[in-house]
Amino acid sequence: MSGESAATPFTLRTVLVLVLLGVVGFVAFLLLTAYADDLQPAQRPGNHALATSAVGFAGAADLVRRVHGSVKMVRRDSDLDTGDILVVTLEPTTSPDMIKRIIDRRTSQPTILVLPKWLTMPRPDKPAWVNSLGNLPPGAASRQIAQVTEARVQENAQGLRTISGDGLEPVIDDGQGGALVATLKNQPTLIVADPDLLDNQGLSTLAGAERAMELLDWFDDGERGIAFDLTLHGFGSNPNLLKLAFEPPFLPLTLCLLIAALLAGWHAMLRFGPALPEARGIAFGKRAIAENGAALLRLAGRRHRTGDRYAALIREAAANATGAPANLQPDALDRYLDRLDKNGEPFTALASSAGHAQDTRALLDAARALYQWKRTVTREH
Repeated sequence: MSGESAATPFTLRTVLVLVLLGVVGFVAFLLLTAYADDLQPAQRPGNHALATSAVGFAGAADLVRRVHGSVKMVRRDSDLDTGDILVVTLEPTTSPDMIKRIIDRRTSQPTILVLPKWLTMPRPDKPAWVNSLGNLPPGAASRQIAQVTEARVQENAQGLRTISGDGLEPVIDDGQGGALVATLKNQPTLIVADPDLLDNQGLSTLAGAERAMELLDWFDDGERGIAFDLTLHGFGSNPNLLKLAFEPPFLPLTLCLLIAALLAGWHAMLRFGPALPEARGIAFGKRAIAENGAALLRLAGRRHRTGDRYAALIREAAANATGAPANLQPDALDRYLDRLDKNGEPFTALASSAGHAQDTRALLDAARALYQWKRTVTREH
């Protein structure tokens, strides 16, 4: 196989970019999945504090922000118990059970309940705007709050909605004996019968804005903020397991796991050399015999007694390499080998050190000295 065909088709930089894009894409997918509810279009028409249509209440929320410096949007069911003034704006389709559930939870907290009046539908050309389909019958609004209080919603000659009932105390009248706004006698809940007192079309004049701010500050004691409920309008965002992973107190743990995964991937990419193949349990041939013999010597504790055998191997190798006469006796051969290196330690002294080694470390030192002597006399490189 040629070098070109065996080379990788991608450079290291390309692989890193692909991995980085994959990680970023995966994290983005998890974030979008976790926060899908919070990312719904805010311009969806309706009777809520994000709607900019004539019947929406985005103007009231902006008015509070300009006057008080901030405004809160309640998206979670758990936040309905806030101690701030909660403005609950009803849709024509809001069920009486949902209204009662909120009012029962806030028996001691200030609440402004805004009843619906208009029937609308989104405009096809401008989805944030609405077309009017007429008025919601007053009786339908009365039935929506029937579980909260026995009240009667009516419409006067000027088209304004009024409310009356034994459990209510009038706050703002219409000049004809009816109450545009009333409060429950047994708890701090303000009921606004006509939403035009607070919706966008009602804020088109300075007088309308001043009247709306007076209503919104009805329960203000200087310490409370003003919040608008969005849970009744489909903007609720209850916590889920995936979302909890990206919010305190679990966010640090998620970041640690992400960093650990990145470090593990980086280590896998930059490890030294190729992966080692799995070694055989039993080696082949002569190697197996040598390893088994070494293992037996190690178990017997006699490795340091093999120095004389190693010296004999060095003697034979040096004699063959230097052309020593074949008929020399052992003593004569040792004298011959001693004369080969006149500047260093003689062979017989090195062989004696190896043969009399008392431990493995001494044997290794003697063996290194014998090997270096052989390289010197044979001129090995």
